[in-house]
Amino acid sequence: MASGRTRSTRRLRSWIVEQVSSGKYPGLVWDDQAKTMFRIPWKHAGKQDFRKDEDGAIFKAWAAFKGKGMDSGGDPASCKTRLRCALNKSTEFEEVPDRGQLDISEPYKVYRLVPLSEQGLMAPDRKCKQKPAKRSKRKSSESNSDAASPLKHIKEEVEMAEDQVCAEDDAQAQQLSQHSATMRPQVMDELRLDVRIECEESVAPPPAEGQDSFLVQVHYLGQEVAGRLIQGTDVRITYLPSSITPPTPAPLREGFPRVPLPEPPALLPAGEELQALSTLLPYMEKGVLLTSAGGGVYGRRYCRGRVFWTGPHSTSPGPHKMERNADPVMLFSKDAFRHQLEQFRLNGGAPPQCSFTLCFGEELSKSEDPASKLIIAQVSLPWAELQVRSVASLLESITILQTLASQSPLGEITLSLVAVPPSET
Repeated sequence: MASGRTRSTRRLRSWIVEQVSSGKYPGLVWDDQAKTMFRIPWKHAGKQDFRKDEDGAIFKAWAAFKGKGMDSGGDPASCKTRLRCALNKSTEFEEVPDRGQLDISEPYKVYRLVPLSEQGLMAPDRKCKQKPAKRSKRKSSESNSDAASPLKHIKEEVEMAEDQVCAEDDAQAQQLSQHSATMRPQVMDELRLDVRIECEESVAPPPAEGQDSFLVQVHYLGQEVAGRLIQGTDVRITYLPSSITPPTPAPLREGFPRVPLPEPPALLPAGEELQALSTLLPYMEKGVLLTSAGGGVYGRRYCRGRVFWTGPHSTSPGPHKMERNADPVMLFSKDAFRHQLEQFRLNGGAPPQCSFTLCFGEELSKSEDPASKLIIAQVSLPWAELQVRSVASLLESITILQTLASQSPLGEITLSLVAVPPSET
């Protein structure tokens, strides 16, 4: 009887999802509403406008997470190489070149979170390899014409350093693969897996039962201008002018966490839309209050500007208007979410949505593109997303176990659950 071990930490995937959802890294955002793809900033460290603390923040964070911060000396190129190689080697990520933008002032790449059912059982392809020799030959033939460009020489040196790091990683992986091949039996009459449940201290524990949270992302004309993660049951989205304002009315004097609507950034193109945006902002001064209580998440409008909303549990395509100083409107139903989550667990299919959208000053229906609106607040509920990810992980595990069972000669597998203490991980 043969015995093998399969060990999966999923540390990179869980770390990436946590960082994208946190909203604290500029340019690191979800690329689709279903949150299956994300953008990662990809500005070259040799660019004159490269900002080490912003453009290289996510790469430096990964190096620190892996304990490589001191080894790399904080060098942006080395930090970027480590995360690039980790993403390209992992079967849990797949680059989507058609959605990336590398020829703009703020370039980015797009990666897809590959479901476990698509990853298969084969070893991951080595995507981080040396550049072909013919490319180096082409560079040699062009060296005379580019000799006066120090920036290009810097870029070539950085690429060579990246290739060297990737080549070293590939060599280690190849040695491990060869060693595993020598230990693999030729004939198997039973497939046995030791499933390790690892306790990673570096990953934040799940929120306590009933703990509410909001992730608010504000967009002006389709561009994200603000974002904040709120832990608690209340949050207020409001415009805070720089000039002195009258005292806040009594119902709003409580210390609710605030997400301020900022002044229009300079990167927005000048024109009629920008003028309309600047005119609309003062009407948002008293804002909208969001509260999670009872059976759902409710919104109440205090500002003079009109507010429309769309959500997964609205009964009609809209538009849905939030009246001023009226009774709170349910924007997200917890009961409906629990029912959809149970159906997802039993039947699979599309996971429940965990967000809703607020539109300030303009009507918004489900069929319209929020990117065309002046002010949009996209509100996600991390507590709900955590439950959806837990169920999705369970379904993926069941799928992979079914695949393993179908490949076993006996049509069955034996599982040995082994709890690994944090000190070993």
